[in-house]
Amino acid sequence: QGGPPPPHPLPKGVLERQQLMFVDTKRVEVSREGDWRVLASLVPGPGQLLLESASSVVSTGTELKVFRGNFDEGAQLDTCFENMQDATMAFPLAYGYSLVGRVVRVGPAVDEQVWMHRLVFAFAPHGTHTLVSAQSAMLVPDGISAEDACFLPAVETALSLVQDARPTVGETVAVFGQGMIGLLVTAILSASFGSEKIIAVEPNCDRAAVSRRIGAGRVIDPRQPQAFASAEAPDVSIEVSGSASALQAALDHTGRGGRIVLGSWYSGASSGLSLGLAFHRSQLSIKCSQVSQLPADLTARWDKSRRFAEAWRWLRRLRPSTFLTTASLPLSRAQEGYEMLDAGHTLGLQFTYLP
Repeated sequence: QGGPPPPHPLPKGVLERQQLMFVDTKRVEVSREGDWRVLASLVPGPGQLLLESASSVVSTGTELKVFRGNFDEGAQLDTCFENMQDATMAFPLAYGYSLVGRVVRVGPAVDEQVWMHRLVFAFAPHGTHTLVSAQSAMLVPDGISAEDACFLPAVETALSLVQDARPTVGETVAVFGQGMIGLLVTAILSASFGSEKIIAVEPNCDRAAVSRRIGAGRVIDPRQPQAFASAEAPDVSIEVSGSASALQAALDHTGRGGRIVLGSWYSGASSGLSLGLAFHRSQLSIKCSQVSQLPADLTARWDKSRRFAEAWRWLRRLRPSTFLTTASLPLSRAQEGYEMLDAGHTLGLQFTYLP
């Protein structure tokens, strides 16, 4: 490993950088980089922070679709995150956006007193060290652990779905899918409106049990005959499973004139939907929900800063790692973790990093 040393001393203990890469369909690798040129690239530039990772969580929606190869190759990776705006969806790919780390170095024009040694949330891929812009990073409020703070994007997504659904007092709301986002939606709805009118739709018995524990008034297994027969037709349905069959169930069982909010994307799998005479007569309203922007009619009073502040409040209240993290693994076992998620053997996967 010849060549000159890095232009600035590296933080004590930084001998190797590990980075998770999606290299092919259902295959990830963890690169281990120790060459001085790579380590030198960790020196923050103006306005940047160097984070030593504490914890990161896998998105069981978009990120699991990337693992499965369910994406349009060549599409823009993400329009929201500054470190992904110029990247496209194609293997090999570094992807992930829910990481918490401690600031170990700051670049020029960054206030050390504000940032040094603080716990920070960043929209960054999984890895032991990462450079992020101080402008896009967020200080983790006191009293919130790194394990909970990783769920900030998931909680904000759940809040955006509830804001788009606009349930009112007395309405029945059905949440189709009790994965990470669905459980958070159920928790927020039940805490806000009470459990009695909240229906969770989930075939997996383990997820159904968690749903009951966090406040669903009723849990329906859609595989059972006449599963919806005795349930009150929901006024609002929120579909977050990513399953075309769940979307069809929402279309079939939401009450006439009701509202359906779609929080998933289906990668072409929805082509078999039945949209015949019954659907034509249902007078349903269907809305696509996406967390990147606020609904236009809320922008007079809400902006992203206010919604993030609300997400932090719910993070402190719900402590999502206590019911969503069912597997906690070192990054070196990432392949095993994604396979567990893919097979439905775990609800939530969190990566841990040695201090």
